[in-house]
Amino acid sequence: MAGIAYEVTVGSFQASSQAGQGNGHVRSIVSELTMDGAGGRCWLELVASDAEPPAPGDETTISLDDGNGSVTVFTGVVLETKASPETVFVVGADALAKLAQLDVSGAYEQTTAGAIVSELVQQAGATAGTTEDGPTFTSYVLHRGPRALRHIQRLAEQCGFDVYTDGAGQVHFAAPKEGGADHTFTYRKQVLRIELRRTPPACDGVVVWGEGAASTQGSEKSHWLIADLSSVSGKAALNGQLEVQSGSEGELAREVRDGAVRTGDDATAQAEARMKLLASRPLRGFAEVLGTPAVKPGDLVEFDDIPATHAVHALASGKVLRVRAVRHTLSARSGFITRMEF
Repeated sequence: MAGIAYEVTVGSFQASSQAGQGNGHVRSIVSELTMDGAGGRCWLELVASDAEPPAPGDETTISLDDGNGSVTVFTGVVLETKASPETVFVVGADALAKLAQLDVSGAYEQTTAGAIVSELVQQAGATAGTTEDGPTFTSYVLHRGPRALRHIQRLAEQCGFDVYTDGAGQVHFAAPKEGGADHTFTYRKQVLRIELRRTPPACDGVVVWGEGAASTQGSEKSHWLIADLSSVSGKAALNGQLEVQSGSEGELAREVRDGAVRTGDDATAQAEARMKLLASRPLRGFAEVLGTPAVKPGDLVEFDDIPATHAVHALASGKVLRVRAVRHTLSARSGFITRMEF
C-alpha cells in the first residue's frame, strides 16, 4: 500500500496513515456514493480503545490519496455503531439520508424544478451542489407522505436528471454529463475486473399526458380541464442507435400522466428529457480498478488497451460510460480498490 494515504474523522475520533497523527487507528475503510436508492454509505472498522466509540449523528469525513493528492470521498453522519473487545464498526450515511427522513408539504407557482429542490435541500439541513433549473411549473404541490427525497427523485424523473451527492456531501440535481471522458483507465495496467452487458431498455418511448387548456386557451386558462388532451401531450422515442426522436412513440412506449404539465411543449420536453436519461445508460455493469479516489457519480470514464480477443472489447472500446455508483475499499487484505457501476 505504498503511496496510499487516508484520513478519517468521526466526531472526536481521528485516524491517519501518517505516523503520530490522530488519536486512533483504522482497520478498513469502505465508502460508497450512488445515484440509486437512499444515498451513499460508509463502513469503518476501527481498532477498539478505551475511548468512547462514535455516536449516531457524529459528523464523518473520509479522505483518500492514491499518490496524486488527497480527495474527500465521503461526508456524512454516523447511523450506527457496534463495539466488540477488539473492533468498533461504524456505519455512516450521506446527506440524502436527511432528505429521506424529512416529511414536507408545500405549493409553488411559476417555480422551476431546481428551485423546489434547493428549498427542500435547505430544509433538510444539507448543502446544495449543482442544481439545474429544469422546467418551470405553473403550479406544483408537494403532499405529505412521500419524504423529501422521493419528491426530489420524482422531479428528477420529470426533468431527466439524476440526484446524488459528491465526496463533500453536496446534493446534486443535474442532467447527465456529456462530452469526453473525465477518467481513462488502461486495461492492462489499472483494470482488475470488468463486466458489462447490453440489454434492451424496458421501454423505447414515452408518451406524456398533461392537464389544462394552456395550449389552446392561453396561460391564464392553464387550470381549465379539457375533454381532449391531445393538445397537452408529447412523445419521444429511441432509435436503434439510442438517439432521441421527438414525436415518435416507439413500440414499447410508456404512458406518463402528470398534472404539473400544462402545455404540449412542456409535455414534449419532458418526454425528450426522460428518453435522454435512458439513452445515457447504453451499457450496464461494473469495473474494478486500482484505487482512484477522484472518481465520483456522474463522471464519464473510458477504458483503453482492451485486448481485441476479449469479449468486453466490442462493448467498451471507444465508448464513454457514466458512473452511477462508486465504492472505494481500503484494507490490508484487499489494498485500495475502486469499483464503478454503470
